[in-house]
Amino acid sequence: MSGTGGNIVDSSNVNPLYTSISRRRALSAAGIGAGGLLSAALIGCSSTDTKKPADASRAPAAAGNVGADAKPKPGGTLTYAWQVDPDTLDPYVTAGGGGINGVINSNVYSGLFTFEAGVGKPASGKIIGDLAQTWEVPDPLTIVAHLNPKAKFDQKAPLNGRTVTSEDVVQSWKRLVSIGVSASSIANAKNKAAPVASIDAIDPTTVRIKLAFADVTAIPLLVTALSVQPTEGIAGKIDFAKEMRGSGPFLLDEYQHGVMMAFKRNPDWFGGPQRPYVDGIRMPILPDRAQMEVQFRSKKLHWNAVSRENLPQFAKDLPGTEVAVSGPNTRSGAFALSYLPGQPWHDIRVRRAVSMAMDRSKWADVLFNPNEFKALGVKLTVRWNAPIAGGYGSFWLDPQGKEFGPAAAYLQHDVAESKKLLAAAGYTATKPFEFDIAYPGTRYGLDYPTRVEVWQAMLKEAGIKANALSVDYTEYVKNFWQTKALFKGKNVEAGSHYLSGGASADPLLFFFNFMSADSPNTMKGAKFPEFDDMIRKQREVTDFETRRQGVFDLQRFATENMINIPAGPDVELTDLVWKELRGPQIYSPWSPTTATGVGASGNTPLFTDYWYTDKI
Repeated sequence: MSGTGGNIVDSSNVNPLYTSISRRRALSAAGIGAGGLLSAALIGCSSTDTKKPADASRAPAAAGNVGADAKPKPGGTLTYAWQVDPDTLDPYVTAGGGGINGVINSNVYSGLFTFEAGVGKPASGKIIGDLAQTWEVPDPLTIVAHLNPKAKFDQKAPLNGRTVTSEDVVQSWKRLVSIGVSASSIANAKNKAAPVASIDAIDPTTVRIKLAFADVTAIPLLVTALSVQPTEGIAGKIDFAKEMRGSGPFLLDEYQHGVMMAFKRNPDWFGGPQRPYVDGIRMPILPDRAQMEVQFRSKKLHWNAVSRENLPQFAKDLPGTEVAVSGPNTRSGAFALSYLPGQPWHDIRVRRAVSMAMDRSKWADVLFNPNEFKALGVKLTVRWNAPIAGGYGSFWLDPQGKEFGPAAAYLQHDVAESKKLLAAAGYTATKPFEFDIAYPGTRYGLDYPTRVEVWQAMLKEAGIKANALSVDYTEYVKNFWQTKALFKGKNVEAGSHYLSGGASADPLLFFFNFMSADSPNTMKGAKFPEFDDMIRKQREVTDFETRRQGVFDLQRFATENMINIPAGPDVELTDLVWKELRGPQIYSPWSPTTATGVGASGNTPLFTDYWYTDKI
């Protein structure tokens, strides 16, 4: 792009899809190589590699092709806003706050493992060490991790800069199992379908992770669930709800509830001494997107501020900005259906009819307006989720491609066929099919009411009446989401809810978290037990290509049977960035979801590699 507006940068990062699309426009328009997710060497199924320590070094990432300013400069304060105040600063007991918890954790807390960031391209999903400097797998059920001897907690009492030990890891694990909101996904003591049986200390610098069964998702689960806290705090000497005391790249410097958070550089971080390059992070909490955009115009915010709808105009208006473009996110929106006895969703004809009444490409045009970005020289490609999203790279099976097979027909827009299916199920013009769509207001994004409205308009064309039901988030979780798919609508008996399908650290974890009877977040409950068996068997597979084909089969089965109704096509994510800041245009987390650099399913600390070319 030329002239007075912003430049366009092909980025590997992500930005919120928390857009505010006008009601009038909405209604009028009515690979990633994921082979590094977890290799056989990590899980212990390769006899030739099980004794070899994994390379877990955390060297600074290459800066990529960023021109004359490629050499990072120290100094400056990263400044961006977030829309939701955290419910608590404790990573284990958080009851909400959305992706902000990922921001907090990756800044301050270390885990045993993390995901390698992508540089100049989307991240691959490769596991690298965090506190674990090296690790080996002596047998399929054991992982032995050796801690980095340079890892230290902060200098404040009662920690006084002491070294992180294996006992900190063990006690943090026990705390996760006892009170952690994600315990049922990882701890076998909480859920017999979860893989990790125990973590114990071999010596002060070595921990042993025992698995209940061989599971390729065990380490990705540890990335997302385990934040290592000091034993002093676990014993009650630190209030983790109000204080953050970790060994990560930044230290919490100030927190004013509902106002702002500030972090300062940790000079003793074991990933240093050069990094982090910036002196700190300042994060005002601004619920109103319009206020964020005003502050971006005045350079009080440096990125992660402009809504997708307004981004093209801002790019034209503001010299010195760049449009950063990334790969697609891994959120996989869907209508989760009620399988309570007597619900109409038990009839596969009804499920398929609703799906075929939905014009997914047109919906994406309305929500993401790719033509407006095309005028800026940015090409956006619509990718359908079925049910997993395009952000899972080579594990995603394109429903519009030949490989998907005949089940793809049930995702195509075909109003005539939709009406035939409904008629066969007993619905007519005088007795139309009607159901409720519950969703938690703007909790998942400012554009969610618009998303539902556009689906409503499309369904109406096929003679289907869909009632939008915006509910409080607490009610949504209790009465719809975490009901094991056993709930009713409010206006009518037929119920569904619009789940955002938050990203997972591994494509199999998406299926486990959202489509397995063993998960509290299941969209199907106990229905389709054969699908549960397919998921369980795939979690034992370590060969990459076999895994990939297995995930393809899961997608085909889910679509053939329309277990839930995919409702989240997507495009590449975008952001507008002031050019003095280098980072959002370059570095990408694995499994991106909603926010630049930090909205991801796992803790990937990217801010360590951000820097400024000049003062803003």
